[in-house]
Amino acid sequence: KLQSQNTEQQNDSTFYREDQIYFGASLLLLRTNQENLNTRGLSHHFQFGLMRDIPLIKSGKLSSGLGLGISFEKFATNLISQENGIYSFDLENNINSFFSVSVKSFEIPFAIRWRNSTNLDYAFWRVYGGIKINWNFQNRVTEDLNFETINYEINTFVTNAFLSFGYNTWNFYLSYPLTPIFNSKITNSNDSLIKISPIKVGLIFFVL
Repeated sequence: KLQSQNTEQQNDSTFYREDQIYFGASLLLLRTNQENLNTRGLSHHFQFGLMRDIPLIKSGKLSSGLGLGISFEKFATNLISQENGIYSFDLENNINSFFSVSVKSFEIPFAIRWRNSTNLDYAFWRVYGGIKINWNFQNRVTEDLNFETINYEINTFVTNAFLSFGYNTWNFYLSYPLTPIFNSKITNSNDSLIKISPIKVGLIFFVL
């Protein structure tokens, strides 16, 4: 009986952390201000990282989280580069004409995390939401099979708001960009800034 009481006290008297490894895959939906811009092929995103749990209340059901990860995203459009950062659009649906962008980045996610868990329960509902800061350290463009590494047209730092929710390992994932991926050097022939913001919709998995 004394041993049982000590076990209950140990289970109920301390904070517990839910430090995690996360990985996920998403489809990209491109939000843009250009009505003539279309996607080509499948746009995708992958992410992987670690999250440190910081409990906010004793039960551990509400916490914050700070992480470090790496992500990769790629999308293709009907953009056609001209000169001096000016772009037009392929409106003829030429299958051999495409403008593909791939971005590798380090990410720092900060989240507010809720779950109906205990320190003895490893399967539970969860809702996590927050902000990610991404450092785009490698940016590459492929246009009509011509490969180029670029730095000047992609914003170096971007931010995204994200939300994940689900049960146990499987969770839905949604990310909305707060910063366009292209900077002010990308314009069309009318000198209008081309804004492209990839919205991510997919799945994210958490492993203790």
